[in-house]
Amino acid sequence: MKTAAIEHKWLILMVAATLSTFVCQAFGDAEVTVRGRITQEAQDGVYVDVGIDQGLRSGRTGSLHLDDGRTFAFEVLHAGEQSAVLRLPGYRGQERLVGRTVEIVLPQESLQPAGKRPEKPKDPNGAPVSSNTSGSSDGQKEFVPLLAPTPRGSDVSRLASMSHGRIQVRQMFQMDSGGNLGYSVTRVGSSGSMDRIEGSPWSFNWSGDLRYRTGDAFVSHPDYQEPHLDIYRAMFQRPLGEEAFLRFGRFVPYELPGIGYVDGLQGQVHPGEHTRLGVVGGLKPDRINLDASADEPLVVPYATFVAGPRDGRHYSGTVGMLNSYYDGQIDRLAMLLDQRAGLGHGLTLYSTAVVDFDIGASEMRSGTRLTQLDVSAVSQLSSFLTLRAGVDHWERPDHQAENALLPFQDERFFDNGYWRYWVGSSQNIPWNLRLYEEVGFINSDTVSGDVRWQVSLTRSGLGAWREASATVTVYNLVAYGDDGYGCRVSGHLPLNKGTIIVQPAAGFRVLQADSQSEDISLSYLSVGLDGRISHNWSLFGDATYFSGDNADSTLFELGLRFAW
Repeated sequence: MKTAAIEHKWLILMVAATLSTFVCQAFGDAEVTVRGRITQEAQDGVYVDVGIDQGLRSGRTGSLHLDDGRTFAFEVLHAGEQSAVLRLPGYRGQERLVGRTVEIVLPQESLQPAGKRPEKPKDPNGAPVSSNTSGSSDGQKEFVPLLAPTPRGSDVSRLASMSHGRIQVRQMFQMDSGGNLGYSVTRVGSSGSMDRIEGSPWSFNWSGDLRYRTGDAFVSHPDYQEPHLDIYRAMFQRPLGEEAFLRFGRFVPYELPGIGYVDGLQGQVHPGEHTRLGVVGGLKPDRINLDASADEPLVVPYATFVAGPRDGRHYSGTVGMLNSYYDGQIDRLAMLLDQRAGLGHGLTLYSTAVVDFDIGASEMRSGTRLTQLDVSAVSQLSSFLTLRAGVDHWERPDHQAENALLPFQDERFFDNGYWRYWVGSSQNIPWNLRLYEEVGFINSDTVSGDVRWQVSLTRSGLGAWREASATVTVYNLVAYGDDGYGCRVSGHLPLNKGTIIVQPAAGFRVLQADSQSEDISLSYLSVGLDGRISHNWSLFGDATYFSGDNADSTLFELGLRFAW
């Protein structure tokens, strides 16, 4: 087959590119990066499985690099010991990022030495005192100007409340050539935290938005011509000592993000140097619109084991047992397992698994099932070569709360899901170039088993414009009766000392249908803008033109943000 020969050619070229890096002599300075993985998506960002131990702190900023070469600026909204929530201003939730391996680049001065915890303040007798500023167990000490009056005594927990956050207004609307896909959405959102409430150890974190939709499209959407409030996080937290805390409200447990949203309570204790024990209990919000609901109570006891310093061989693993009910009956019993291990020589292993036991009221499938598995390995062999590989699996869990979302009950919804096997690498090569490659194979009853690949090349610095970058990504397209290639060209262009960031992008495709000739076409064309007006105010927006088979559309978004 013609496409098979072309794919083999690309595989040979990718292997050759990997081997060629060993003989390159001119390399730039190695980047100081923290490697991790995206474990959950948030309303305006992502959860990652790295945190305080790797130098992330609430309020820190940096850049996040995806494995296809794309780069997003980020701000740390909340940091735990080994997890964090990152806000990505340039990310609009266009695709699923869970499970993706990422590189998190922090400014040199914001890095905490690996394997070390921030120094905790002590009283005159040398005993540690409460110094948690974010309610996230990050132990970050409060900055006090040299000329500021010194508070009485040494207990910094008596400092006044501190708050930082943002509120933004976004207006989005779409026009199309057919006249029946136009719509508009207005959003007012806010996120942030208040620490040391009234001088106490308590903190409060929030995130949510209010939206209103109108137009000719999506008339069946729950928020069509009806204001709809989504609360993503409304969480009080209090540290109870070293690695111990109490948390309640609405939240996604950072320790086991696979639990999802919970309206309830979480507590954790630190019984030993290497262990933490905790429990999450409460109610799952409505799975469609996140409204408060009492239909699905749950309780999840969990345990965490940690060993080894972060700058050497280390391991951290959390296992939890999810018990949930639906309409008053036991509905689900599942084991959740998250693991991370460093084996030295730049090799890091990640693993997330969910095992569902046959205990629910539904009978579409019988037996214990592995419903989710994500395993990946990342090895930095040198400053210019990184290898990675992994296995992903998903199948629909069989329980009533999940089945209630289906349009009708049918055993065809409960097949074996899919298995995906993939390998990839990245190389820092001369002239400030970075090359990414990935090849994957999907085994599924509903998807063809063809090989899928992508190659991405990023140039950091465009002449004298050292902060700018450009990326070209090429990939193959596989569909029933059709095959071809796609291409994405994007740029990250900071202007005026970084106060204005322009992000242009364009997508193309070459698709060959049965007995038809190849034809190149434009898929989309977009440009994004994020500009800081003052210390507190910023303006952002983007415009995207989509070219479809039957209709073209243009999507506009404009927003104003205030941060404090």
